[in-house]
Amino acid sequence: MSNGSKRGFGIIRLIITLLIVAVIGFGGWIGLSFKKVSDLFSQASNAYTQVQSSVEAQDYSSALVYARTAASLTSQASTELQGVQWEIASKIPVLGEDAGIMRSLGSVSGNLADGAVLPVLDAWDTLAKEGVVVNGTLDTSKVQEKLDQVIGLADTIKSADTVVNECNAQLSVLPTSHFDVLNQWVAQLRTTVASADTALNQLSGIANLVTGTASLFSSITSSV
Repeated sequence: MSNGSKRGFGIIRLIITLLIVAVIGFGGWIGLSFKKVSDLFSQASNAYTQVQSSVEAQDYSSALVYARTAASLTSQASTELQGVQWEIASKIPVLGEDAGIMRSLGSVSGNLADGAVLPVLDAWDTLAKEGVVVNGTLDTSKVQEKLDQVIGLADTIKSADTVVNECNAQLSVLPTSHFDVLNQWVAQLRTTVASADTALNQLSGIANLVTGTASLFSSITSSV
């Protein structure tokens, strides 16, 4: 074998070695990131479960604490999923589809927390602290003095309902993952979104009452 052939073979072997090292390194990199996101999703799912339990118990202060925890966790997961490693993974055949599912989960869970759950609970908690909402019921005798905030609650509930519908639409078009754990996460998030939808449907009656009461007070005050 000539020296030129030996050099050529040596370069090819070096390139192959570097590629193997790069693949192993990327595997470790994406694996650590996957573990971090997995932990964050798991904790966020538990927090959402506590939100639902607290709302059912009409313990809105606790619900708000858990909702903020869920929002923080999903925000961290979403940030992690925007990393270079996931951008690379999204370009890899087959694996790219699963990376896309994970990134969608981060986007949907973050949108659910920031665009629906937190705004409603924040508005509700504010009215509860000011005595307009007592034991989960609107005190109509105090509506007039907090009319703007009461109308704000109704608008917030309606906006949140739109966000939940968007989350449902995003989840409905996700493909089946090649990994069971991702399919389980998608199923869990669908359950969480469905729970939020149910809670908002229960609050929509209050929103309608609020809107009707606000219209009534507006008519009274304008005619005086």
